[in-house]
Amino acid sequence: MIRPYIFTGNLRKKSFLIRGAQSACKTGEKIVECYHLIDIFVKRKILRHPLPVFVPVPPGPGASMDEIKYIPLPPGTPPFIQPFVDLSGIRRKYLDVPYAGTDNPAQTMDILLPDEGEGPFPTLIQFHGGAFLGGDKRDAQCIYLVNGIRRGYAVVNVNYRLTGEAIFPLPVYDVKAAVRFLRANAAKYCLDPTRFAASGDSAGAYFAAMLGTTAHVGALEDLSMGNADYDSSVQAVVGMFGVYGLAMQSRFTEDAPPMPDGNKLANYADAFAGACCRACPGLAALASPDAYVTKRCPPMLIQAGTADEIVPYEASVELVKRVNAVCGEGRATLESLEGATHGHPDYAAPQYERSRFAFLDRVFQMK
Repeated sequence: MIRPYIFTGNLRKKSFLIRGAQSACKTGEKIVECYHLIDIFVKRKILRHPLPVFVPVPPGPGASMDEIKYIPLPPGTPPFIQPFVDLSGIRRKYLDVPYAGTDNPAQTMDILLPDEGEGPFPTLIQFHGGAFLGGDKRDAQCIYLVNGIRRGYAVVNVNYRLTGEAIFPLPVYDVKAAVRFLRANAAKYCLDPTRFAASGDSAGAYFAAMLGTTAHVGALEDLSMGNADYDSSVQAVVGMFGVYGLAMQSRFTEDAPPMPDGNKLANYADAFAGACCRACPGLAALASPDAYVTKRCPPMLIQAGTADEIVPYEASVELVKRVNAVCGEGRATLESLEGATHGHPDYAAPQYERSRFAFLDRVFQMK
């Protein structure tokens, strides 16, 4: 029997979207694919516990998200499905652009440009979260930097292969191929190839950090995916409630108490790595952005909630300490959200959006 795994114990959390489920929802088909996929993981003991899924709540008054319109979900949609952002009001855009020479929707991106100007525009490349298992480039998570198009930035939202299809290092190959594609096609899309920033939340922050710390690690590139003559470096990183060390994440999840409904969190780090990261520290390090810190790391802004119950707050603290120890004080900045849990609505509040853009404006010398 196909079983849904849904946790709704704390309605202030973000939701984890299963991409296949949302696609099925949009077409009116039965939403069973995601449940079947999770059952496969559970039976293979990749995920030993039901998948927790959180339900988002609208932001408070004055939050930047209030400016964003969403496509209404049809009646009967399961509560864990995130709405897609309505992009119809954005005049200049390129949607579902393939970046790896395939027709796989998991290897596509949306490119959004300011309404005015010929560029080239500094570019904010966003990666969605979802425990490496879910999420989509167009779901509600893209709101964190989408207002960049009102501030003279191009905004690119990227899909990558999820753990139902691929495990490390293949999704890392994807995000690096996406950056190479953008750099190779910068003139076509009015982008400034010398000013790329990578950003993400939760699992998406993992990919943003990997781009920041591993730009010159050839083993983490699959150049057969295209644009081999271009590099995958980024010039800034913004991470929110992120995963930065797989061994730490694996231990944190394993030691975490059961959720309010009695279910224990699935160990997403282990599923992504394809092995128990606690038992395989070498593999965990190979797959972790905090293991690759060198003097080449670009400036980083790391935002993290001190009460995060899904990823360890200490992971953000340690990444910032390591970058500053290697690169010099101030290369990385930690902005702590006191008492904030995973995906708390405060991340979308004006105060923290202003912090993100102030950091990016400073790095890219925006006027």
